Amino acid sequence: MDSIIITGATSGIGYECALRMAQTAKNEQIIIPARNIKAGKEVIEKIRDKTGHKNLTSLELDLASLQSIREFSEKLSREKELSISILINNAGVQNIGETQYTTDGFEQTFGVNHLGAFALTMQLLPFMKNNGHITFTSSETHDPALKTPIEPPIYTSAQELAYPKETTEKPNIVGQRRYSTSKLCNIMTTYELQERLKKTNIRVNAYDPGLTPGTGLARTYTPVMRFLWKNIFPVLTLFKSNIHTPAQAGKNLANLAYSEKYKDLKGIYFSDSKVVKTSVDSYNKHFQKDLWNGSLELTKTTFTE
Repeated sequence: MDSIIITGATSGIGYECALRMAQTAKNEQIIIPARNIKAGKEVIEKIRDKTGHKNLTSLELDLASLQSIREFSEKLSREKELSISILINNAGVQNIGETQYTTDGFEQTFGVNHLGAFALTMQLLPFMKNNGHITFTSSETHDPALKTPIEPPIYTSAQELAYPKETTEKPNIVGQRRYSTSKLCNIMTTYELQERLKKTNIRVNAYDPGLTPGTGLARTYTPVMRFLWKNIFPVLTLFKSNIHTPAQAGKNLANLAYSEKYKDLKGIYFSDSKVVKTSVDSYNKHFQKDLWNGSLELTKTTFTE
């Protein structure tokens, strides 16, 4: 049986994506990894009640721990004839407070949003179907030209992003930049991985949900910003383009991964239901190679075509 894996699906965009998948992919197993297994099981019950899907499962996974990622992959690999049709790397954090670190000592935002997703993808690649699909949820904040309210990214090197130097800049500025940089890394990984898989039929794409008020990304915001994010910004989804409710964004993400309509899209960035060019830096081959090699080294993983 083919399996669909969606990270970050216990709430927000990921949950809505999983719900949509359960409505359309009736014959595939849907796996929802969760850091908190109780939350994972509750979400599965909720989706089962709404869709009647027969094959939903939750497994423990903490993307802030390489050990947890290895254990998750090993547990999956013990499934008889494991075949992954879709891997959606959607989980993400945005920390604009004091610097936090993962279990392995990496800066948290880069560690979870990029290295965690990267390590998981490398370990699951051997089980991907030849016409499988891998998606990385990115963000328009990766592109300085779009002048989003978030600090634009600065790519230095994989090593420096994992182990940042001390800084006197304000935590919220640094935190925003780390977030947008991690989203740039998601796109560079998409391009580099697709290039390395060009002899296969595996599709690798990046997805921009747009501004999606109401999701859990605002956890470290100030109380005023959290209030606006939850209560005021959602109204904007009615008036502005590329601002979506979690349900709209989740549906778009599921469609990119599963819909016949998009089955020929490879190595692209998908925003507001169309293929869009990404930032100048995202096409920088030197950055892409440095990120790729540095990430393999940092996560102690190997690439198996």
